[in-house]
Amino acid sequence: MEMLVLILQVAVLLGAIFIGIRLGGMAIGYAGGFGVVVLCLFLGMKPGAIPWDVILIIMSVIAAIAAMQLAGGLDYMVQVAEKILRKNPKYINYLAPTVTYFLTFLAGTGHTAFSMIPVIVEVAKEQNIKPSAPLSIAVVSSQIAITASPVSAAVVYMTGVLEPLGWSYPTLLLVWLVTTFSACMLTAFVVSKFFPLDLSKDPVYQERLKAGLVKSANGAAHIELKKGAKLSVGIFLVGVLCVVIYATSISDVVRKPMLESVSKNIPVYVDNELDSIKNEATSLLAIKDSEQLKLEKQNLSTPLESLKKTYIDSIPAIKANPNDIENLQNAFATAKNEINSIAKNEQNEKALELIESKLDSMVGELDSILLDFAQKDGMLANLSAMVKSYIDPVRLPRDGAIMSFMLMIATLIVIFCKVETGKLLDASTFKAGMTACVCVLGVAWLGNTFVDGYKAEIGDLAGKLVGDYPALLAVALFFASMLLYSQAATAKAIMPVVIAALGITATNADSAYILVASFAAVSALFVLPTYPTLLGAVQMDDTGSTRIGKFVFNHSFILPGIIAIVFAVALGFAIAPLF
Repeated sequence: MEMLVLILQVAVLLGAIFIGIRLGGMAIGYAGGFGVVVLCLFLGMKPGAIPWDVILIIMSVIAAIAAMQLAGGLDYMVQVAEKILRKNPKYINYLAPTVTYFLTFLAGTGHTAFSMIPVIVEVAKEQNIKPSAPLSIAVVSSQIAITASPVSAAVVYMTGVLEPLGWSYPTLLLVWLVTTFSACMLTAFVVSKFFPLDLSKDPVYQERLKAGLVKSANGAAHIELKKGAKLSVGIFLVGVLCVVIYATSISDVVRKPMLESVSKNIPVYVDNELDSIKNEATSLLAIKDSEQLKLEKQNLSTPLESLKKTYIDSIPAIKANPNDIENLQNAFATAKNEINSIAKNEQNEKALELIESKLDSMVGELDSILLDFAQKDGMLANLSAMVKSYIDPVRLPRDGAIMSFMLMIATLIVIFCKVETGKLLDASTFKAGMTACVCVLGVAWLGNTFVDGYKAEIGDLAGKLVGDYPALLAVALFFASMLLYSQAATAKAIMPVVIAALGITATNADSAYILVASFAAVSALFVLPTYPTLLGAVQMDDTGSTRIGKFVFNHSFILPGIIAIVFAVALGFAIAPLF
């Protein structure tokens, strides 16, 4: 019976995904939600986690990109990219993926590649090169670059997973940037050397040419840029740089040494310590009655507030002569006597013991505390304290930082580039991004529901297979991303299970490099020929060289995509263990 239920659950999982793919576009997300209903209400599974962080990061990045598009920023970026391509047309197979890679790297979404497709087709035709060659590598590059982009939801999630395991944010970005970009360039080399590139020998092209279906190359198109186009790109790039700097600053590799450095400049502020003692003690009061609690808090606070006032009044004298502390010692003794005079009971015992212990500790070190304060207090100490307040604890976590920074970027673009906000909903990038959000919501939720239901079984199998053959994780991620339709959603569904299965922890992180090396394999969104940029490339190539075969999988993107991921993962396994 259990086997029958499992077969039905797998059938629903795959059936919902393939129905969504058949319907296309946002319907992929719709079908995912439909699958969740069937799995939960009819086949007894518990709903999995909805990947809200992934969805919200995509939404915020797309919000900024849409504002930049309306301001003319994307047109400007396309213009710059077109100049690069047309200046070196012979190297179109290398330059096309380079341009789409870095557009995605900066923007955090592969949908920016859309704007480059017509340019790539035109330049390829002018050089008698099949557009399918540069287009296929360019589309694949735009997907793989997601796994190196500092503002992509997938990278944000993975850095959050890997940092506690000893991998720093800058190191991860460096490894993924080097391995994925190198893989794209190696793929371009393979395609250039071993794939048939002569457009004039393509029979489909010749048929379309005779039928008058191929437009002649028109040369560079002139785009009239809006006034705020360059400014919007500048704002966006500065914003992305700020995200990278901030995310790096809260990474342990930077944060811990910085915290250690600034802490040396900060003296112990007795008034702040007394406030901390008061807050910690009052939180230990086990009193339910609000009036009684208020009265007890006042009883505990009064001696500490009086001591604090005496200290603040004594600061000028302490700075003049830190050894003259008799007045302050008397104030500590008075405060302690007042605390001791409070009747102890079960409700306040822990709070009173804490205050007594902390005051005794401070009195024992009072000489050194005040001497240190007299020597360090000043502008440097204040600046160091301010820096410390931002990083200990971290005020804004990385995912929250990316969301808020992106919305801030969008705000600045709207204000300074005079964007009409009413037209944002009509921006092509906004529509594509919101479609992606719905797809992630439905398909990732469906995937999480199934994976969570068999977490133990999948974990046992993954632990055995990946433990013996580490590269199999890349194979699993490849096939999962093919179905889950999102790099971030795939990572979020599979990685926690693998981490648990391999027993990877902060103290046992030897195998964590496998996760780093295999990460690029979540980019297999090209396998099923339904992804928007892939379909766009097929539709915009009027030569017919970029096509989808009769057997679905025999399309122009499958071989370059597989080659690129194999290279990226192989380079990952070669480089990641070095760190």
